[in-house]
Amino acid sequence: MNNNDLFRRVKEIRLPPGRYALFGSTPMGIRGLKVCQDADIIVTENLWDEYMNKGWEIKTMPHGSRYLRDNKIELWKDWYPGNWDIGQLIREAEMIDELPFVKLETVLKWKKAAARENDLKDIDIIEEYLRKTN
Repeated sequence: MNNNDLFRRVKEIRLPPGRYALFGSTPMGIRGLKVCQDADIIVTENLWDEYMNKGWEIKTMPHGSRYLRDNKIELWKDWYPGNWDIGQLIREAEMIDELPFVKLETVLKWKKAAARENDLKDIDIIEEYLRKTN
């Protein structure tokens, strides 16, 4: 599945505006900076609760965060690592191609905090992109 197919699937779910934003690597993917393997979507707690009853698979990360997964779409009510204000991230999201994305500068902060091996390359790509566009 390529990025366009993935974002089309997100649109097909028809999540309610103002209650979600795409995070993880998707803000890079919408800009053509990375091929996304899945769509990480932060959602309000009440939207997460609503989707918990829709048959989505419930998964738990080693650090304790739980998320819902359905065919490469993941819904998160929290975000790790860090102490992120999910509501604020959703309110401040950038609309790109009719979808709300967490700001790329925030993705950069998160990737620096996570500092996993795959994040190091992404950090360089984001910093270069921001240098060229700002």
